[in-house]
Amino acid sequence: LHANVFRLCQNTSESEEIVQEAFMRVWSRAKTWVPRRVKFTTWLFQIARNLCIDRFRKQTAKLDSSIDLDLIPDASTNRDKELVLALHQVVQELPERQRTALVLSQIEGWTQSEVAEVMKSTVEAVESLIARARRTLRTKLQVSPTKN
Repeated sequence: LHANVFRLCQNTSESEEIVQEAFMRVWSRAKTWVPRRVKFTTWLFQIARNLCIDRFRKQTAKLDSSIDLDLIPDASTNRDKELVLALHQVVQELPERQRTALVLSQIEGWTQSEVAEVMKSTVEAVESLIARARRTLRTKLQVSPTKN
């Protein structure tokens, strides 16, 4: 379980916390497990996977709210800040599955197979989600050329 969780979150201490939380949830919700419906290991891994997704969403929300526009270099400050704000806004407007696939793969650096596993999807579906997200970003962020 720990190796699987570590593969998803790529952080030793975080994966240990998630595994511990998964076992605590199993213990507290043991009465809800139906042996005829699902194997115990499947149930346990699903709980851990959901905890990874929850943790990712919380981190993404923190990232989204902590964009510091003052850290952008001063060269063309207003234009750069506008672009960062526009990008941030467009990413937030993406459908949740597209946003999740894009952020996990492009910002967090996960492989498409890892993203597919967390999202309970196929690699092809993740590729499609990322392509649609990029297409939306390109369309909505069309910037007219600047005149010099």
